[in-house]
Amino acid sequence: MYMVKKLDAGDIISQRAIPIEAEDNVGTMHDKLSQLGTELLEETLPSLLNGTNSRTPQDEAHVSFASNIQREDERIHWDRDALTIYNHIRGLSPWPVAYTQFEDKTMKIYAAEIVKNQSGKAGQIIETTKRQIIVGTGSEDSIALTEIQLSGKKRMPVSQFLSGYQENLVGKEFV
Repeated sequence: MYMVKKLDAGDIISQRAIPIEAEDNVGTMHDKLSQLGTELLEETLPSLLNGTNSRTPQDEAHVSFASNIQREDERIHWDRDALTIYNHIRGLSPWPVAYTQFEDKTMKIYAAEIVKNQSGKAGQIIETTKRQIIVGTGSEDSIALTEIQLSGKKRMPVSQFLSGYQENLVGKEFV
């Protein structure tokens, strides 16, 4: 992008789009975009240096604004639908990380899956499997937590957490 006084408003030097897959998160997109950026720079730099590159004005109708992420933005709101919660988790993983409260401790959620047609009270654990904690949402679908980190503990697969947690989790609630 060419520099102008207005922030992010200069003409575009070069661009390319890539798909965001259903399993992508901030970390995988960072890696994909880093690779793509390297390739695009290698392709574009020669024409930029010899003055033969083209300029594409930005379309103001497609400009978007994103504010800085605040701590409260990272909190999971279990009353939302499962897809919104799933995308929220993906959009914050592996950093800064979506979180919830569990037994007066912060639990970071690094990975999850949508469980279709399994509903329950929003925020309540409705089932556990060997590798998942399934939580009700504000829709007919649920969220299966697969990778977490409880305050003061290391990041781990849910299977590891469950092997060390002796109580029945069904009915307990995330806040």
